[in-house]
Amino acid sequence: MTTSTWNLDAGSGDWNTASNWNPAGVPFDVAGFAGSAQTAICFSQASGSVVNDIEFAAGAPAYTFTFSAPSPTTPTLVIAGSGVTNDSMSQQNFIVAAASTGYQSPQLKFANAASAGGANNYYCAGPATEQDSGGGVIRFADTSSAGAANFMAWTGAGTPPRHGSTVGGEISFGDSSTAESANFTIYGTLGSDGDTFGNAVFHDNSTAANATFTNIGGTVSGGDGGNTQFYDSSTAGNAHFFNKGGSCSKANGGDVAFDGTASGHYGHFYNYAAPAAGAYGGVTSFNNNPPEVTAGGASAGNGAYFNFGARNTEQGGGGHVEFSARHGSPTAADGTFNNYGSTIPGNASAGHTIFSINQPSSYFPTAGNATFYNHPAASQTGAAGFTAFSVYTNSYSGDDVSASAGDGSNVPTAGEGTFYNLGAFISGASGGYTTFSGTSTAGNAVLFAYGGVNGGYGGKVAFYDHSSGGSSSISLADNGELDLSDHSGGVTLANLELVGGIIRVKLGSVPTSLTLTGALALPCATTFSFQSGGISADTPYTVLTAPNLSDYSADQFSGNSVDDMTPAFAIVGNALQVTFARAATNSNGSDA
Repeated sequence: MTTSTWNLDAGSGDWNTASNWNPAGVPFDVAGFAGSAQTAICFSQASGSVVNDIEFAAGAPAYTFTFSAPSPTTPTLVIAGSGVTNDSMSQQNFIVAAASTGYQSPQLKFANAASAGGANNYYCAGPATEQDSGGGVIRFADTSSAGAANFMAWTGAGTPPRHGSTVGGEISFGDSSTAESANFTIYGTLGSDGDTFGNAVFHDNSTAANATFTNIGGTVSGGDGGNTQFYDSSTAGNAHFFNKGGSCSKANGGDVAFDGTASGHYGHFYNYAAPAAGAYGGVTSFNNNPPEVTAGGASAGNGAYFNFGARNTEQGGGGHVEFSARHGSPTAADGTFNNYGSTIPGNASAGHTIFSINQPSSYFPTAGNATFYNHPAASQTGAAGFTAFSVYTNSYSGDDVSASAGDGSNVPTAGEGTFYNLGAFISGASGGYTTFSGTSTAGNAVLFAYGGVNGGYGGKVAFYDHSSGGSSSISLADNGELDLSDHSGGVTLANLELVGGIIRVKLGSVPTSLTLTGALALPCATTFSFQSGGISADTPYTVLTAPNLSDYSADQFSGNSVDDMTPAFAIVGNALQVTFARAATNSNGSDA
């Protein structure tokens, strides 16, 4: 091993000046740093320097290495051996302050099995000044590692010379490299170009391993937050991700994006609400970006996803997960999702998970085998956490989760998922809910709607538009609800368990009745909530059909009066019918 030591009285800060080293000559094996009056290191050779290791001796002062060459054809410095070792008590700083056109044009590169070292090493990728556009790139290739070092990526406020020509400051992982246990802080857009932001990016088979990522929310209107992105077959490993909400109106939150066939693996994802009114919460998204995937798509893996609603002083949108299926067919796989309620009005202020498509589309998302917990509102006027399956038309441009239906067989599905819609524990507060709109389907899912306590509303499952119950099974308890009242006709599903519960239907010329292909379980009486669509007196309306309905009696069902008419229930074969009759009156017009 050949060690070149930086001179105590180096004549300049230039790495590429031979006389600055002892013995004289630019290092190719080990670059050693101990005491020196010259601690600001730069590179006069824009590309082509290679060293195996950089070692800082005990007692070495803090050095700062600055990489300023824009988009070099080869990296300014490649570290290709063991990597960076810092035995001093000082933080060592590696600052890439330049501009790049992509992750293949880094200024600083780690190759082979090189490591960025421990927590006393700091790396930053960004522009030279805040007014510049884009930023530089730090790249990990082969089986190299970010170690336990600290990283930051940011971008400048300048507008790129042409669309897509620059990237924000970026820490890039490719091949089978790993983020190990490093810590990353990623910042978003600073200027009017909302598509340029700081990035941590994973390609090929790289992994986030056990690292920690904080994606800061957007700070300018229309701007994006910091991003961590996964492409190809990369994986989030066991890493932790903290996506913060936007801090000004119309700013987007910090983002983790999975595209290609990348996986959330066993990662933990925390999507926070936006502190500012009109801003968007932190987000984790699946298949929202190119490239196109010919089969399958990105996966939530076995990850844990936490979507927080706006609380305390927060006034913006809630944290959320989007399975948007724009460039592939993503799956929630075996993930666990918690959608928490808010203390302020508006559905978007709550934590939520959305499965959606814009038609026409050859892609569709599925809930896979995932588990969802939709939590109640945190105040009487707040919004409950929810999961929504939606089909949008091409003209759709808003956040309404019950957009109009489209045609096609590739639709969002609840798959084999399990959904727990939890009742509220505050008087007058809303329970968590799951909705199906457009032509989406509940698939083979199992959905629970639990009752509220202390005067709180129950959880809810709702079918809108032309959505399908598929072969799903639903269980209602106490004042938990199944809402069919805004459906365009009847809903069919497999099994229904009623431990109490409320079934909301509309009667009239197009009743929203419920049909079961499996079994009805009715250990407790249940209630129907009727809405009038033009009810005729003394006309029987079928509200429920089940193969085993004759096992039960009509007095186990009750319902509200409509248009001053009282409901009466009867079981006829396998159908539950309700008939409304007006109260008899005396000759003077009063009730008998």
